[in-house]
Amino acid sequence: MTALEILGSVNVDAVLRVRELPRAGETVHALTFDRFLGGKGANQAVSAARSGAELRFHACIGGDEDGEWLMSQLQAHTVPVSNIEPVPGASSGRAYVCVDQHGENLIVVDAGANARLDLTVGTLEPSKVALAQLETPIPSTVEFFTKYRDFGAITVLNAAPAIAEARDVLFPLTDILILNESEMAFYAGIESLPEDVEDITTLARALLAHREQVIVLTCGAAGALAITWNGLDFTPARLTKVRDTTGSGDCFCGALCARLAEGDELDQAIRFASVAASLSVERDGAASAMPTREAIELAMFEMTAAEMPG
Repeated sequence: MTALEILGSVNVDAVLRVRELPRAGETVHALTFDRFLGGKGANQAVSAARSGAELRFHACIGGDEDGEWLMSQLQAHTVPVSNIEPVPGASSGRAYVCVDQHGENLIVVDAGANARLDLTVGTLEPSKVALAQLETPIPSTVEFFTKYRDFGAITVLNAAPAIAEARDVLFPLTDILILNESEMAFYAGIESLPEDVEDITTLARALLAHREQVIVLTCGAAGALAITWNGLDFTPARLTKVRDTTGSGDCFCGALCARLAEGDELDQAIRFASVAASLSVERDGAASAMPTREAIELAMFEMTAAEMPG
């Protein structure tokens, strides 16, 4: 039995580094341009693989040169490719990413072949953990989670990018729901989250689809909250020097699921994932910035008592 199944997107990330992100109607000049492996599914698969997980990755790429390049990049990042389907006549997914001098980003995604992902349920096999996001068709993700709940797996949804339909059809199938602050605000129907933790907790509990569900709210440099019907746990973030936040949330998701697949309790997995994400923002790119298990464990060992989560 494979420990972790991931369903998700694969993109070419076209990354332009700029001094400041453009405002509406504004043109800015790029300082550099790079091409990286990306897509939330691919990023999370790379993060999980580098965190030591045995996994299968279900995805689609285009029948083009970008698709060939993406396949080679996944293999180079030790992600199994046997469940990745080329789609003849379709272009591969692309993401156009602007990153400013503070490490903040602005992203526009062209789904390409990712929109054609049609899951063949009969080919799925039992697993401990199933992870998905929202850059591929929701009906395929519903089938994916339905099957893995039948297998008794832990289902983990990174409900990003935020899509209203997911709340009705996917939240009820999810054991662990991972959101950042803007995504939580979207699903709660407000512009931004309040600063008070009690108010945030109340909003989160209104999103819970069943009593066993956990919402993990990632708050960047402030850390992460794990919220249940009657509980709240806080994991502070490791101190870091931010260079590029692209893919840091994906790093968190992949690393967390890797640890859950190895049998960690959720609080242990969150601590590991938080440190992994803090390392990823110190490097350029998304998949290319995912740290290894050895690097994460070394960073955890070297953390001072003041920095240590928990």
